[in-house]
Amino acid sequence: MSDTFGRRLRNQRHAARLTMEQLAERSGVSARAISDMERERSRAPQRRTVQALAEALALPEAEQPAFLAAARAGRPRARATVPTGRCALPRPVPDFTGRNRELAQLTRVAAAAQPASTAAPVVTVSGTAGAGKTTLAVQAAHALGTAFTGGTLFVDLRGMDARPPDATETLARLLNALGVQDGAIPADGTGRAGMYRELLHRRRVLVVLDNVADEAQVRPLLPGPGPSLTVITSRRLLAGLEGVHRVNLTQLPAEDAATLLRRIIGDREPDAVGEVAELCGRLPLALRIAGNRLMSRPRWTVRHLADRLSDERRRLDQLIAGDLRIAAAFSLSYTQLSPPARRLFRRLSLAPVTDFDARQAGSLDPADPGSIEDALDELVELSLLQAHVDGRYRFHNLIRLFARERLTEEEPAMERDTAAASLAG
Repeated sequence: MSDTFGRRLRNQRHAARLTMEQLAERSGVSARAISDMERERSRAPQRRTVQALAEALALPEAEQPAFLAAARAGRPRARATVPTGRCALPRPVPDFTGRNRELAQLTRVAAAAQPASTAAPVVTVSGTAGAGKTTLAVQAAHALGTAFTGGTLFVDLRGMDARPPDATETLARLLNALGVQDGAIPADGTGRAGMYRELLHRRRVLVVLDNVADEAQVRPLLPGPGPSLTVITSRRLLAGLEGVHRVNLTQLPAEDAATLLRRIIGDREPDAVGEVAELCGRLPLALRIAGNRLMSRPRWTVRHLADRLSDERRRLDQLIAGDLRIAAAFSLSYTQLSPPARRLFRRLSLAPVTDFDARQAGSLDPADPGSIEDALDELVELSLLQAHVDGRYRFHNLIRLFARERLTEEEPAMERDTAAASLAG
């Protein structure tokens, strides 16, 4: 039986009378990586790594092919192109509606995912809670998946959790889905990222990284050159990621919003359907909740629901269907904010106009006016506020109602009155 690469490396290093540290200095490969290879914790070194080790060991030319072949033998063999259940794509939504422009953009980017020396394309899909980011990504992945012969992988990165999985954890899951046995997965994040990029360099894989917390969680998962496509969804704009295609989801156009609601409840009461769609802010999750609420209460008319939603004070309480709650979706974003941004978010609900600028926002927190721009940027980054034209900002109407609820719950009446007076002044 031929030696494994780890044994060959150790024997050759001993023959050259080199310590791991000396070999690391000569080759540019870290001593830890060499140790992992020799102990066979890392069985799939990249070709350039093996070549650098061979040169540092001064292997005779006749011995180099066997050295390289031993490294290749330890690399993972491709499994079937269908991924394991751990990374299987969720089912598409049967009544998916609209987003034609965004689907067309994703299709164009997918067509550009070809073997090339440039980095494989990456698309970020951002937007507020309930805008349909995951639904769009899943819909696109099902539509485009047949073109990706290496399979389609989906991972929920649980970005709103108190402790989302880090990149090292996610890489292990992706490598396993790509056919790498647990024992062959490198122990460290750098090794895992290198192996992942090497696999995607050779395979045409569509990867959906859903619900990303921030750039640090996803940056090591970005591919190098190759024919893959990566789609990232996040409530954050992920402005720190470079060289990515960006899709920002806002509310649906009025016609698409009404169409989505009709597809859920059937063709009934067209005037009331349009009114409910507007009261839901044309937000897909809110429309889904309203539709499900009507379908679970067959004696209700659409007009009855429209009347209930027309009361702003109770609108968010009406947008609940089973475990779907629009306020709960907003709350997950709210808890991610710093204390100054939370305070500003609450108080901005007092603005009597639909949009405002930084000066008006600053009047709501006179104790710390210098932090207003930072707080506004934080709200925009988390898609709780829309950056409008000419330095102005705007709330989605349901988020504004949520901010008003938080204000009532968390600030005494005297402080609310003071903030309102400063804004009016």
